[in-house]
Amino acid sequence: MSTAGRTTTAGRTRPTGMKIATIVAGAVITLLLAIPLAVQVITAFRGPFLPFGVSSAKWSVDNFVTLWELREDFWSVLGSTAVFVGGSTIISLLLAFGLAWVTVRTDIPFRRVISVLVVVPFIIPPIVKAQAYQLMLSPESGVLNQLLRLLPGDLVIDPYSFATMTVVQSLTNVTFPFLMIVPILTSMDGSLEESARVSGASWGQTLRRVTLPMLWPGLLGVAVLTGILGLGSLEIPLLFGQEAGKDIFALKLWNLISAGAGELPQYGLAAAWGCVFLVITTIAFVIYLRATRSAERRASISGKGFRPTTMKLGGWKAPVLLAIFVFVLLTAVLPMFALLWSAITPYPIAFSFEALATQTHFTAFGEVLADGEFWASLGRTLLIAAASATIACVAATVLAYGIARGRRTPGARAMDLFASSSVAIPAVIAGFAMFLTFLVINPVIPLAGTIAALVIAYSYRVSIAYRSSYSATLQIRKELEEAAVVSGASPLEGFRRIVTPLLMPTVFAVWIQMFILGTNEFTLPAFLATPESRPLSVYMYAMISPRSAQLYQPDQGAAMALIFTLLVFLIGYGLQWAVSLRAIGRARRRSAIPGLGARTAAPSNEPPAPATRAVAAQELEEQRELAGR
Repeated sequence: MSTAGRTTTAGRTRPTGMKIATIVAGAVITLLLAIPLAVQVITAFRGPFLPFGVSSAKWSVDNFVTLWELREDFWSVLGSTAVFVGGSTIISLLLAFGLAWVTVRTDIPFRRVISVLVVVPFIIPPIVKAQAYQLMLSPESGVLNQLLRLLPGDLVIDPYSFATMTVVQSLTNVTFPFLMIVPILTSMDGSLEESARVSGASWGQTLRRVTLPMLWPGLLGVAVLTGILGLGSLEIPLLFGQEAGKDIFALKLWNLISAGAGELPQYGLAAAWGCVFLVITTIAFVIYLRATRSAERRASISGKGFRPTTMKLGGWKAPVLLAIFVFVLLTAVLPMFALLWSAITPYPIAFSFEALATQTHFTAFGEVLADGEFWASLGRTLLIAAASATIACVAATVLAYGIARGRRTPGARAMDLFASSSVAIPAVIAGFAMFLTFLVINPVIPLAGTIAALVIAYSYRVSIAYRSSYSATLQIRKELEEAAVVSGASPLEGFRRIVTPLLMPTVFAVWIQMFILGTNEFTLPAFLATPESRPLSVYMYAMISPRSAQLYQPDQGAAMALIFTLLVFLIGYGLQWAVSLRAIGRARRRSAIPGLGARTAAPSNEPPAPATRAVAAQELEEQRELAGR
């Protein structure tokens, strides 16, 4: 019997190393996602405080009964949340679609510059953007209200109105749908739109009857994910919503567990709220899956005649450029200026050249750099972000390979869906569920309030890494692994020595993205961090929140926000620059190998010769070089 045959026979009797690794990765992802949500559901039905370790805990539906008895509050929160999330999602999508359309499908000048300017706010941590908007919209000293007072009518924006909070939320989320819509528009064949125009259809009719039906599945997915992102965001509601007096869901959950003096936190009622909104997001996610399962029928790219078209704006170039300038002004320039002005002034004052000359100072930056807690929280931030990104990427890559290369059994399909489902869990629900889990297990496993708890919580976004690794695995041909098995290597060794190097460019790119998300994270540590484990985002919030008593230093908070943004920008782009240099180096080394291009390009009709370890090693090296390109 051949080596491959013996391996196959053995695989039927005992699990191989690769199967064991896949099972371990699946167990890790299950622990990250299923157990916290299960604890939340149990808490909702077993309360009223904590489900275990409390003598008064009992199984009941009292929390849901209480929720329904407070139906006026229930419908108010539900309605406010729907308006807040729905309104901000619609505005974000409209702005993102317009910006993507202009940069991809028109002849607008400076398209690359516009794309960079739209993406730059993604690097700014959400809590920093929330703080910047709050400073920019201050009634007396806000730079935007100062500019509006120069216009006729004495227009002033109320920063704490519900409408303002909704618009601010939409402006902070534009980059995410923009990045998702750009490839959708890039891959859409414009010949269909040209045909509609030649047939006499107006631009509005073409958009309604041709463009949007073709883009519908992709846009629906972007809308669902943007809505879930907005539902789980705590930064804007926490800084704006409490003043407005509107209890949207994220703020309601936060207030229920942040009990005041003489009160007990209402964990059971908060868990019931979380279950209600988790059902809502799950339904939205299922609707998205059902709506996009036949998306291939709307595909417009083929190997014949595909050509993206560019629309000439003509006289509309100047108005469109002006609109883009206003957008960049509102999302990047004015917020950063507001932060800088707050950092160099001793107290909130309106901008003037006299104040600039007589009342500004830069001592806040020196005080931040001399603050030991700043450097300690920064170190914790980098450690938590790096460790969580590593755990998520390793577990997701192993599981994605095991499912992609395994049989499509019902269990494998269920695990595939489950590993992809964390995008349907809002961050505020994930943070609260993790908070409950660590409280429950703390008598046995004391993790509550530790850095390890934050690392585990941050890793819940594992589906980002899983979907990327799954798609990258499908692009690797099985012949390489089969050659390794025939040469005597185990499936685990083939995965480690052949597949993993080919997946590394994708995995590392995802790792960078998850690392940046981790450094920017505020919602999860807001539920889980203590003064001994808090990352920089939570420490910065303590500096800018008047409720923080002795820690409240708004000028140092603004200076810290600017330093934090600069550090995230340098780290993120520095890692991407290093990856680019590595890819260029691989491409140059490959071009220096004589005859390699001809050998890899020339097809052969001869049956493959028996593989040897030397051949497998050579194949591996060539595929590494190709992946590097």
